[in-house]
Amino acid sequence: MPEVLVPFRWPSAWTDPALLRLFAGSPINCLLFESLGDARPVVDAARATGFAALEWSALAAAPLAEADWDSPAPQIAITGLAWPHIKLSARTRGAADAGPTGAPWIDSNTWVARLASVRAPRRAVWLGFQLAKDDPVPGAADYTIAIADSAASGARWMVSLDDGLGKGLSAGNQDALKTWSGILEALAFFEKHRQWTGWEPVGSIGILSSFAGKNEFLGQEVLNLAARRNLFYRVLYRDEVRSVPASQKLEGLAAVLNVDSDPPSSELKNELARFARSGGLLIVPRALATQFLGEKTVPCPVAGYELRSFGKGSVAAATRDWDDPYFLAADVHNLVRRRNDPVTLFNARSLWGHYSAAPDGRAALLQLVGFTSRSNESVSLAPARPWRSAAMYTIGSDQPAMLMPVRVEGRMEFHLPAFRYYAALEFQS
Repeated sequence: MPEVLVPFRWPSAWTDPALLRLFAGSPINCLLFESLGDARPVVDAARATGFAALEWSALAAAPLAEADWDSPAPQIAITGLAWPHIKLSARTRGAADAGPTGAPWIDSNTWVARLASVRAPRRAVWLGFQLAKDDPVPGAADYTIAIADSAASGARWMVSLDDGLGKGLSAGNQDALKTWSGILEALAFFEKHRQWTGWEPVGSIGILSSFAGKNEFLGQEVLNLAARRNLFYRVLYRDEVRSVPASQKLEGLAAVLNVDSDPPSSELKNELARFARSGGLLIVPRALATQFLGEKTVPCPVAGYELRSFGKGSVAAATRDWDDPYFLAADVHNLVRRRNDPVTLFNARSLWGHYSAAPDGRAALLQLVGFTSRSNESVSLAPARPWRSAAMYTIGSDQPAMLMPVRVEGRMEFHLPAFRYYAALEFQS
């Protein structure tokens, strides 16, 4: 059953079944081979000791643009993704590349995992990425970050070793074994807390699109760039048949961004209008401005939009075409305002946040993934909900640190002790 399988891509250069000793006591229980026939001695030994052994072709793995969302396969395997990391500048050796705001430019597969979990519900999401030609050789920290980036999004990375690490492990190199131990420790941490993947993402905004055809680029890039801005959102998939997201998906949202310019069905139009009339903010492209005619014009804090009252809520219609997803994501965050975020982060420029809620609503989880090997210090956060306490989990620690909120300038904040790579805060009411 894919939901309990922890996959690892077996290096083709490993032909000795004795290397299975590396996995003793580890959470890895599924080995992926390029060809079962070519690796028969290893495959037989693996299966004899309880491993699942799968041939790569059996996964129907494909790049995102070619993913078969309707496949009966029990997992969706997406390949061709970027290794999660801060991009280094081509101009300044060792310096981080940056976007227009000066914040570090981070490659992450968060948005891919989130989209896949909506497009292929009830299927395990497996992500495939390997080093690009110009990527630096990864160290132990890079592997931990890669695992955390996938797991925090509810997916699993099909762990793939760089050539140097693969050779070092087969030769028994101590440095390679130390890195391997860190990989297994990170995998074990997330398997121990696997129940978190069943918690629902919480955000102030829903991003609605078909994410396909003419809407593929803009819809997907908005997800990517919204994640880079730590804009907490829910993915709302515009089903081509039903045309309307489940009504409960709009509950609790402050705003809905309708990315697509093609006219909505009558059901979808009514659903979005109902959302706005009930107090929400509906953001639509210029082409749909006449579909949602509001009442009176009200001052708009963001240039390029006309804001009109609409029942208890409002509609923000773009006055220019959306041709740059970076600025669209920035506009949306400014329209929704940070006060609607479920949590506000401070001193977290290289951290990405993932916020979710327990099924019963009595607890919430904030996962922070750091993309540098440096210690994250002086990080604090202010949740919108007044949680009583938080248990802070880090990879490698047996027990969580218990945190209590403190009042700062009229708001309740949690101040985090220093951590590296990853931290998860489980809030309790």
